[in-house]
Amino acid sequence: MLIEKPRRSETMSARPGSGKRRVFFAVAATVISAVGAVSLTAPAAQAATIAVVNGNFSSGTAGWEGARNTRLAATANGLNGSAGARLTNTSSAAATVTLNDVVDSASGLIAGHTYEATAWVRAEQANQGVILRLLEEDASSSVISSGQSWQWRTDTKWKRITTAYKATRTSTTLNINVLGAKLSPGNALVIDDVTLVDTTNAAPVPAPAPAPAPAPAPAPAPAPAPAPAPAPAPAPAPAGWNLAWADEFNGSTVNRDAWNVDNNSTYGDGNNELACLMDRPENVNVSSGVLTITARKEATPIKCGTNDPRFPGGRSYTSGMLSTKNKVDFEYGRFEISAKTPLNQGTSKGLWPAFWMRPTTGGIGELDILEAVGTAKGEAFSANQISQTIHYDYVGTHPRQVTNYDLPVGTTADGFHDYAVEWAPGSITWYVDGVLTFERNLSTTSWLDQAFVKQFYIRLNMAVGGNWPGSPTADTVFPAAYQVDYVRVYKR
Repeated sequence: MLIEKPRRSETMSARPGSGKRRVFFAVAATVISAVGAVSLTAPAAQAATIAVVNGNFSSGTAGWEGARNTRLAATANGLNGSAGARLTNTSSAAATVTLNDVVDSASGLIAGHTYEATAWVRAEQANQGVILRLLEEDASSSVISSGQSWQWRTDTKWKRITTAYKATRTSTTLNINVLGAKLSPGNALVIDDVTLVDTTNAAPVPAPAPAPAPAPAPAPAPAPAPAPAPAPAPAPAPAGWNLAWADEFNGSTVNRDAWNVDNNSTYGDGNNELACLMDRPENVNVSSGVLTITARKEATPIKCGTNDPRFPGGRSYTSGMLSTKNKVDFEYGRFEISAKTPLNQGTSKGLWPAFWMRPTTGGIGELDILEAVGTAKGEAFSANQISQTIHYDYVGTHPRQVTNYDLPVGTTADGFHDYAVEWAPGSITWYVDGVLTFERNLSTTSWLDQAFVKQFYIRLNMAVGGNWPGSPTADTVFPAAYQVDYVRVYKR
């Protein structure tokens, strides 16, 4: 939690050829959208399949347009020899290929409904990233929020990719984006069978009984309320690992048998952080299968913990921190989180979400699995960067070991990403969305088995301010939510 790290900028581009809708892309990244305008405002009694305009590409590339660095062509080499769309990188350097829908995907979304998109994608070269993303947009075509899934393709076979997104507002629109991240020059993706379904009302509704004759037909009884959509099954354990402990946050409150929640805490003052850490629903909340840690700017300063001469009238910011200390402790294993940060470009300065570990008995050793900091307007840093670090101590006995990893496309705020570390005797290895990002062992870090040979516990928190992120600006958006879908621990 004590690191200075440079960051790159992310940009937003106008949609090619239209100027109507904006699409997000990281440096040289672009977007594929595949769904035509379909109104969802009529009440749905059961799961609704939303018609995808030319989603099977039987009409060639009609309804589609290529974006920067992309050559779009129809192909007869789609799934099972059917028609498909082929996207080729036309740049002389690695770039992200993109296909944009000409017409918005779905209109009249229903707040709280979950929409699931699926596409079949084949990379023509192995070791390629494929992303499926859903973007919710308002009437001005500004992106409200998004969700995405990421796959790392180690072969060139056809594979299905699926992602789901819960709408935050009513009467908004939804776009499906399929991306091939940073393809080499001349490399291509082939895409087929893009679909979209509203999964919220999954229970079938019985038809009303026919009216008896000749008497007038009575009004049919109202259909029973549909059963809630089942929660998705947990992903299978990574090869060679067995699930040992997890919190899927499926309840309505924090599991106090697993987690401590700091209250009126000034933990972090050593980093010159600004927030009072509170145990209250406004700052720490569990609902809809997600843990949310919310940083707030308070209308009235809050007296917090010990007196701090920086805040004679109390603290203006609050946030949250959870830990498993003395409840659930671990030595070695795979530690994994699925999380979405609030670090939107230019409006998140001073925010610092983290997933990290410390020794239960204190002393040397800190393992940072996810750290990221927000940005101010005009900063030459980017919300697509993650820091992964180990510390021996905080006085410089040994240099910290750190890497800064840039997401190939998008940011930590555009959807849930998976962050993991595998900790074994003499070795620590980090992953983001299944991609190996950093590795330390005894040949690179002689002190590894001095600092990491004991029980550690997990911490989840979002700091406000501090030596690394700096203080919030007038553009920083509050409240700011750090969302965690799950925390899982695996053992060999």
